[in-house]
Amino acid sequence: MNPLYFTLTDTSGGKHTVELGVDEDQIGTVELAPGENITGTVTGKGKWTAKSVSYTDGLIGKAVRADVS
Repeated sequence: MNPLYFTLTDTSGGKHTVELGVDEDQIGTVELAPGENITGTVTGKGKWTAKSVSYTDGLIGKAVRADVS
């Protein structure tokens, strides 16, 4: 798990990269075993409303997306 592999999408479809060191609950860089999970904050720069967050395992890995509530 690497926070740099997250992408945020806003309500107008714009893509945003993660801003590191902004939140004390920032999701960490960790190794996860199958079945393990982690929680944390993913923060983007600027004023916009997040619609979804995506995580891509590495540069060309499979992406997983979740809606932001």
